[in-house]
Amino acid sequence: MAVYIPIRPKWNPRGVVINYVHGDKLCVRSWPKGYHDANSPAQQRQRSRMRQICNALPYLKVLLSEGFDPQTKRNGRRIGGYHVAVSTALREWFTQTAQGDTLDLVRLQLCNGARNLPIGLRVESSMGTLRVRWTAPLPWRGAKMLIAARLSSANRWACASIALEETETAVAFSLPKAWRGKAIETWVAFMGKGKGVKTRTQYTPLSTFGSLGSSPKPTPRDNPRAIPLAPARKWAKGHAPRPAQPIPPGCLHACKFRLPRLYCTQKE
Repeated sequence: MAVYIPIRPKWNPRGVVINYVHGDKLCVRSWPKGYHDANSPAQQRQRSRMRQICNALPYLKVLLSEGFDPQTKRNGRRIGGYHVAVSTALREWFTQTAQGDTLDLVRLQLCNGARNLPIGLRVESSMGTLRVRWTAPLPWRGAKMLIAARLSSANRWACASIALEETETAVAFSLPKAWRGKAIETWVAFMGKGKGVKTRTQYTPLSTFGSLGSSPKPTPRDNPRAIPLAPARKWAKGHAPRPAQPIPPGCLHACKFRLPRLYCTQKE
């Protein structure tokens, strides 16, 4: 079987036929002359799910691309971490309601991890600051915190990936002033270097962010570093940053089927 690695050309002409690999056979078919826009119940359900996903996950595109591991399909096609997160959302993050399938943000995961969260993890607001605390330092190399916050009334998001110090057990975040006194939702997860070093995600709703008296006053020794959490941008299709993955020279060879603009990774 020939496995093709898609390479984006400078221009993409429309050929006479479509060439693709199905199983271990090379298939050729003509271009479709039209399409039938079916509206079956299953398709309407899928479209409804995708509309809800497009109103939430694009704000977290950079964060989810880091938290979810890329995957390689059976046909050799490689998909990024964000699209893995979208597939996971379609399977696991929806609940059945009277209005149909609804995206349950409580089930939102910032990474595909299964490890337990740090002991004593708390998310609270104090003196206009969002504070995240846990009991002991994380035992991993290159530990990071993935955090996302959402202003429930306006569907506005803020997120960041923060590198943690070896002895750090608390981090403070400053959110936009317009969010103060309003209900917000937060998601926190941790990850480190190495395969599988990722935790589950903790969801914490805060009824009145930044209001005085919403949490105990911090002690003098509790002085975590403060990090501004800027509003997240809703990435449109094709505008998110993608890491370059150059193909080493000498690994591409002429197509064994003599197809134009296609290459094989192994020489016959």
